[in-house]
Parts: sequence; structure tokens; C-alpha cells
Amino acid sequence: MAAWLGLAVLAGGSAPVHAASLSAAQLGEQQTGAAAAARQGLAAFVRQSGQAFGNRLPEGFPLEVADGRALASLRVGAGFPVYSVTPQQLLANDADLSRQMAPTGAWRFTVYQQQRPVGLVTVEKVAGRWQAVSYGAAGLAKDLESLRAAYGDGCQAVTRFLRVYQAQSDFLEVTPAGGKPRFAALTSANASLQLQRQADGGAVLLDGAQLLEPLRAAVRSNLSSWR
Repeated sequence: MAAWLGLAVLAGGSAPVHAASLSAAQLGEQQTGAAAAARQGLAAFVRQSGQAFGNRLPEGFPLEVADGRALASLRVGAGFPVYSVTPQQLLANDADLSRQMAPTGAWRFTVYQQQRPVGLVTVEKVAGRWQAVSYGAAGLAKDLESLRAAYGDGCQAVTRFLRVYQAQSDFLEVTPAGGKPRFAALTSANASLQLQRQADGGAVLLDGAQLLEPLRAAVRSNLSSWR
């Protein structure tokens, strides 16, 4: 997909260097700065898009809106840190997704038109300052909204977003109160790993151990093709 106004639309992305594990207080401090950058970035993106395109947005515009008139009503909603694991961790005999997933330093925030998710804004630290770096992923935003409604606040579960870059696969880790963590595979993981979905199209919660072999196979294949 093309980039607009110098802002790249994230697809798979290259794997970042992992940050050290962070405390709840550190994550909260990060979220405050990242959220402010997401709001500022979206406001600038809306303004620049309106100036460049008016009401007629180009095909493949990164946010899922009907036309330029909808841009003024967009807002930034909830955000979440992006976690990942390294290929070395996945391929090791003691691999454990929940234990080894670590924050990458990136945050993603849902962009809404009224109550409808229309995409995500990705925020990273650039030269020591939080900055919005990309927009897009409307399908992922809708997947996450649906999963949060099913397994999030109403069920008092803790959720974390996991991206395995070398397997091109996204998951939502769901840990119910007093329970063990399990994983819902998102669209990218279902496509990359050829996982089964429920008959109604809903996500199945899987134990992390069930995902190791499919992830290892995908990582080995992708690493081999990059050589």
C-alpha cells in the first residue's frame, strides 16, 4: 500500500529491538505520552489529508472512512503496547509465549468515527520523543474491538497484543481473573498459520503451547526465504 503525506502505512513491519520488561507504572507513563502523540498526529494527518484531497479521498486511503467529510469526526480511543518474541526464543526448547513476550516500545491506538473503529495509529519514540508514525489496519482494529468486547473488560480479563514479526502473525493474549493466559489468533495469524476458526467465524482461545509448532514452521520458512 502506498504512503500518504510521508506517513507510511504499516503492514508486517520489521522486527524492532525489544524493550526490557516494564512495570505497570512505567507502562502508564508511556501510555500518557504515547496517547498525546497519537492525538496530535491524528489531528495533523486529518488536516493534511483535507488540504491534499478535499472530500474525495484516494483509493486505498489508510483509514476506513467514506470520504473527506468524515475526517473531522475522527477521534483517538484506547491504546495498547505492542509485545513480541524473538525467533531465538520461539525456536528454543523452553519457549513460552506468555512468559517471554516483551514490549517492543511501540503503541497502537484505535481511531474511531463515532463508535466505529476505522483504523489504528502507531506511535513510537523517534529521537527521544513520542511520534505518530503510521495509520491503517482497519481490519485489525475491528478484530480487536470484537475480541475486547468478548473477552475484555466485561469478563475482567487482562489482554495483551502480541505480534510475531517473523511469522507475520498477530494474537490477543487473554488472561481471565484467576485463570491461565490463552491466545486468540487474529486475521493475520489465521492466514499465515492456517489456523482453524469457529463455524460462526469467531476466534478460538488457544493455549500458547498449541501455537509454538505453527509459529516455528512459519519463522523457519520466512527466515530461510530472507537469506
